[in-house]
This record gives sequence, C-alpha cells and structure tokens, in this order.
Amino acid sequence: MKHWLVASSFLGLMALSIPQALAASHSGMDYRHGMMHLHRSLYPVSASMQPVDESSGRRWEVQSSVQVPREALKEAYKASQQAYTEKLKKYAKYPLKDAQKAVAAEHPGMKIQEIQLRNIRTSLVYMAIAEDDDDKYLVVVDAGNGKILMDKPLPTHHTKVFAGD
Repeated sequence: MKHWLVASSFLGLMALSIPQALAASHSGMDYRHGMMHLHRSLYPVSASMQPVDESSGRRWEVQSSVQVPREALKEAYKASQQAYTEKLKKYAKYPLKDAQKAVAAEHPGMKIQEIQLRNIRTSLVYMAIAEDDDDKYLVVVDAGNGKILMDKPLPTHHTKVFAGD
C-alpha cells in the first residue's frame, strides 16, 4: 500500500508539473543553455475538464479531441483479454475445460456465462460466472489443481429490486 501511495503521489506531482514546464518553454525563456532542455516540438495540450456531480463517484469528466467508437473499444478490450490469456496459459496446469467442469459440478443446472484465466495477486485462477434465472455466482477455480477457491453469490436484479421487503 505504501509503495502504491508513493507511486501515485509521484505521478500526480509529475502530472501537475509537466504543463508548467511546457508553458515555460513557450514563454520566451531559453532553456537550451540552462539545466533544463525541452524539445521544441512539444506543445501544451488542453482538454476540457468539467466538474461532474460527485454522487456519481467521478470528480471530473475529461473529453479529448479524439472520440473512439464504443465498438472499437470493445474490440480492443477483447483483443487485450485474449493476449493476456495467451500469455498466462502456459502457467496453468489445469485446463480450461476441466475448470468449466468443476464450476458445473459446483452449480449443476446453471449456465456458465463466462470463464477467464486471471491472476489475483500473482495467483493464477479461472474466474467464472454461473447463473440461472434466480441466482448468480462468482466461482474462482485454482488453475494449478482445480480446487474451488471461492464461490460467492452475486446480487441479481431480484435481490436489488426486492431488497427493501
């Protein structure tokens, strides 16, 4: 946690100081002979940052000059997932099909909506979602021996709608 805090503080400091350095490079000051040298082709970049309602959990809405279609973002995300899985597949000692069988045995009659090879703090696991009309579960299977490490019910539409009863 301490390393994460230091790293995020450093990144925040850098994010705040770079625009000032870029602005100074265009203010007529000559840094070529001083200790600081900025490349002449760097220009400050602006993006519109608008305050957003804090109840949504986001403090700023950032919108750049380039908008990417959602379908292209989905394709890129799926490609990155596939590359991630391919890179980790060689470490898995328990095959994907057997992990699917383990989830199906734990929740007979439920549909396995999704199963992916993932890591949790360097532990390689299969993460699956099993569901039927009434229930939904997150099941984590050890990619080394096939043991069920976690089987947790997930909230469904019914639990959200009827939670006040």
